[in-house]
Amino acid sequence: MTTGTITAAGRLASGVSQRPTTFGDTLASEWVKLTTLRSTFITLGAGVVLSVAMTALVSLAVGNTWDSWSPERQAQFAPILMTMSGNVILLIASAVFGALAVASEYSSGMIRLTLTATPKRGQVLLAKLLLVSSITLVLGVMTTVSMFLVGRAVLESYGISMAGLGDTDVQRLVLGLGVATPLFPIFGVALGIMLRSTAGAITAVMGMLWLPQVFGELLPAGPQKLLRLAPQSGADSLTVAHFAESPLYSDPAVGVGIVAVWLVAFVGAAYFLLNRQDA
Repeated sequence: MTTGTITAAGRLASGVSQRPTTFGDTLASEWVKLTTLRSTFITLGAGVVLSVAMTALVSLAVGNTWDSWSPERQAQFAPILMTMSGNVILLIASAVFGALAVASEYSSGMIRLTLTATPKRGQVLLAKLLLVSSITLVLGVMTTVSMFLVGRAVLESYGISMAGLGDTDVQRLVLGLGVATPLFPIFGVALGIMLRSTAGAITAVMGMLWLPQVFGELLPAGPQKLLRLAPQSGADSLTVAHFAESPLYSDPAVGVGIVAVWLVAFVGAAYFLLNRQDA
């Protein structure tokens, strides 16, 4: 933890006896912590750059081989989905950022000073959630729009036409994926509090993100249906389900409900443990 972070938190801690720590104080302290951690800029910066770069490379690969595709394959191709191919890197980077935002405090011992400065632990959790979700929301929308614009430019340079951002379906996909970016970072924050381990929190949030998709096809039909209740399935039903045949829910409201239940469960568990356990 940097000197600036310790100083900011120390000022809050020294002021506890003088006046109650306000939410603004806590929010300012958490902002200093996040913005003075090199891992914040490295993780998120790499996620944005690599996401756009991956989309550009995949689009180039498609464009270079387009003329060799059969007419049937060309007809089935969904260029809009292709422009979002880099989203996988964005999801990983943002989820890791959410886990690091909390778990790194436990590994460094900074969490004890944080909770001394702000005895109302729910206030600390709310500040962390607000900052992590806001940062990843802004970066998520910027990245998905950038991926779309770069991917579209590359594909159209090879004569592959596609709709623009003015199209309603495109907006639902591109902006929807951007708006959904904070989902797994929030899980990362909750898991960081519950597990108190950087490696454990990152592993757990990656497992939530990928295990249902990796092993879903290996499961019998019955358990496969349960995977439709996974948080990623709920998020996907809001964004990609309308573009292709999918086992996901066609009603976006169902997806919202699934995501909301998962968020309430994880944030609620994190709040409970944060108040019950010693730092």
